[in-house]
Formats: sequence, structure tokens, C-alpha cells
Amino acid sequence: MITDFKCNRVYLSAKMASLCPITFQKLTEVLSMHTIKWSLMEGTNDIWCRDFMPIQVDCNSYAGYRYYPDYLLKSMRYRQSITDGSELAKGLGFSLISEMKDIIIDGGNVVKCDDKVIMTSKVFEENPSYTVAQLSNKIENALGAELIVIPWDINEFFGHSDGVCRYIGNNRLLLTSYREIDKRMTDRFIRCLEPHFKEVHELHFRSKRSKSTNWAYINWLQTDNIIVMPSFDTQEDIEALDQISSYMPSYKIEMVDSRDLVVHGGGLNCCSWTTYENIR
Repeated sequence: MITDFKCNRVYLSAKMASLCPITFQKLTEVLSMHTIKWSLMEGTNDIWCRDFMPIQVDCNSYAGYRYYPDYLLKSMRYRQSITDGSELAKGLGFSLISEMKDIIIDGGNVVKCDDKVIMTSKVFEENPSYTVAQLSNKIENALGAELIVIPWDINEFFGHSDGVCRYIGNNRLLLTSYREIDKRMTDRFIRCLEPHFKEVHELHFRSKRSKSTNWAYINWLQTDNIIVMPSFDTQEDIEALDQISSYMPSYKIEMVDSRDLVVHGGGLNCCSWTTYENIR
């Protein structure tokens, strides 16, 4: 399975330029400075490309799924924000496999870790017609990866794993500073993850008061040679940068002001779709 460590192209929704212009300008400047190819996607109904675009399995194939999250079904306005990522990808010329086309998934609930993939248990709640075993097997066969399931914290109604953890290579995992919010839930995460990874680390911050943006540092944008982290003009910006740099010393890490992005409920991984392509 293609992980973030190999991705060399970034796609963004064309809506970003007007919805969060500061983040958009700073982010695209950084991508261009590092000669990372990036493109705008027209025809999206919101900016959260990660959630609705397919999951890259290998160099030439992508796994589509049904993007129909329960949190967007509560009103007609929210329903109108749902984008059919599979159709959008086909229109861009990508080849899709269909094994998961009837499974409801959010791409934000998919953290790829070489031969493993991490999802919260919300995926089972949204697909009640399958048994746990049936759904697990179908996902594993489509992605060619072991499915690792962590608990869904129902206080976070999106149920996304990319707000909980990220893969940092060499069979190591990094958790966000979830312990600031819920120590017991953090311990549950670790019990589920430790059997599958050599090391599981946690972000920590010196302040006793958890800021509402601390979760977003883990939601960085990553390509094969750079990481773009959010910044919020807080002391935690420096603490997060120091910690993530220590775990990923081979990466060039940039920070961009993401305050006008995070107010809409997502981070830099959420608003981007990264792929590996044979770019000439």
C-alpha cells in the first residue's frame, strides 16, 4: 500500500482559496518552494479532500468507497456538501478498484502504516449490514493491509483516526496529545496499538491547559520529502515542531498559519489528497 512516505503530488479543493485564503496561500507557497507538484480539484462540494477521495493501493490503482458520513445527513445543507470522490477521481483519469464501493468510509478514518491501516470502530457502526469479520476481511483484501481498529471516542463525532495518530516510519506510531483530553481513552488506544507496532509515542505539551488546536499538529500534510505542520501563533507550535522533528529527523518540516482552516473543523491532512505518481 502506498503510504505518505512515498507520495509526491498534492491535490487541494479549488474552494480552499476563498474559504481559508491564508492557509491556502501559505501552503501552496511552501509546496511550490519545495517543488512539490500540486493541483486544484474543481467540482468538490467542500474542501476536505482526504475524506472523500479514494485510497491509493499501489502505483496504478485506488480503492473507492461510499462517502456518506452520518454527521452530514442531518440537514439538506450538509448533505449537499457530500462529494462523490470516486467519480471525481475517474474524471481525473485514475483507475479504481471496486471491492469497497458499497462500504461507507471516511478517508480521514484511514491511517496508512506500510502493511497496516488504522481505523476507528466507527467504520463498523456505519456499515451494520456486515459483521465485524466480514467488513474487516473486505477492507483488508481491498487495501492489502492488516486492519487495526482503535476505539471510537463518540465525543468526537467524525470518528477519524487521522486526528488520533500518524505513522512515523520504521514500525513506529505517534499519538496526538489525547491524554490532555481523556487519559482513559488514550490508554485504550495504546492497548490496541502496542501489539502491532515497535514503538508508540505521544505528543506532550508543557501547559496544563489543553488548547482547542493541539489535536491538529498530528494532522500534518506529508509527502516523500517534506512535512507541512499547522501553526496557530501559540507556544505549542514550537513544542510540537521540536517533538515531531525529533521523531522524523530526515524530513524538512515547514509550518504554515492554519488558523483560518482549523476553525472549519479540519487540518492540513484533512484538506489535502496526496498521491504517488510517475511525474516527469
